[in-house]
Amino acid sequence: MINATKILGILLLATLAVIGVGFYVIHSGDSLEGNKIIGFATAFLFLILMPAFIFVRYRKKDLSKFNFHNKSEQEKKEEEEDWDDKSRWN
Repeated sequence: MINATKILGILLLATLAVIGVGFYVIHSGDSLEGNKIIGFATAFLFLILMPAFIFVRYRKKDLSKFNFHNKSEQEKKEEEEDWDDKSRWN
């Protein structure tokens, strides 16, 4: 069974090969067609492969530790009570 990371790697290599083919076509003399090939391959790379790679890499990760608002309800309640306390202003 081939996992998703290997499939993405194969697609990345294929995309880089297509970009190389586009440069070869430009060098051969048909710059309009070569630029189209390079453009479509680059769009595929950044609009399809990059989001797919990010999804595959972070699919099973616990991202809760990257949250800036991870205070517990008790801590929030204590902060609210402390804010209403006027004794610290005396």
